[in-house]
Amino acid sequence: MSLAARLSRNRITLQVLAAGQDGAGQPIETWANFVTDTPDGTVGAELRDVSGREFVAAGATQNEVLTTITIRYRAGVLPKMRVLHGADVYGIEAVLGQDRRTLALMCSRGMA
Repeated sequence: MSLAARLSRNRITLQVLAAGQDGAGQPIETWANFVTDTPDGTVGAELRDVSGREFVAAGATQNEVLTTITIRYRAGVLPKMRVLHGADVYGIEAVLGQDRRTLALMCSRGMA
């Protein structure tokens, strides 16, 4: 399957933590869309769950899924960002992209 076909299956939103102010002028941190050159702030992606585990933390059962998200190469994507796909929120753990053609985002989903 071609790269274009694989990356057209899903749309994701990359977000970066940005500083702002609340109504009282106090500093707050909010998530802002990283991609601004598309009308809806999304990019095409391929999502593939690599592994999953269930564990007990703070007396409650937690689930964690490790997912690889592949996107076209985009400069500036960093591990401190996050990915939104539907109702799922993924924390980016690592960004791999030595070929400068695609980026592989190693992400975790399900951590509280």
